[in-house]
Amino acid sequence: MTAPTGPGRLTAPAAGPAPAGAAGAGAAGGAGAAGMGEGRRVEGERTRVVREDDCATRWGNAGLMVLSTPAMLGLMEQTCVEVLAPVLAAGEMTVGVGVTLTHAAAAGCGDPVSCRVALTVAGRDVDVDFTVVGPTGTVLGHGSHRRRVVDRAAFLRRLAAPTG
Repeated sequence: MTAPTGPGRLTAPAAGPAPAGAAGAGAAGGAGAAGMGEGRRVEGERTRVVREDDCATRWGNAGLMVLSTPAMLGLMEQTCVEVLAPVLAAGEMTVGVGVTLTHAAAAGCGDPVSCRVALTVAGRDVDVDFTVVGPTGTVLGHGSHRRRVVDRAAFLRRLAAPTG
């Protein structure tokens, strides 16, 4: 595996066939991710090099120059967002609502790491299975994640609303 020179590399999403009668990409309406279709599976991968600000040192573990758990989660979330973007309907986005992660091994600063995701639509929820691997194929972490499809404009309006 060759290390990317930029912030990351994303493979083209491999989308499984949508069930009969499912809406196509960019379609509107219906309950669930309009562009994906209930039960549709989408897969993708993102590779990046572990940077200094990805390391555990940033989170209080002085001198520990290995991929931190928060950075691993961030890589997984970035991968999900990028893989889902082409299959969501106009005006939709996803937000993370839950995660389970096992951090099993370390990758050092400068090592390329890849996050592989397999996403399945379940109503407005997207269930994610993910694996993060190091340069030799060692599983660094794995887990499950849930994202929810939301209307971007409505979500942003709620953030801007005054509280109290």
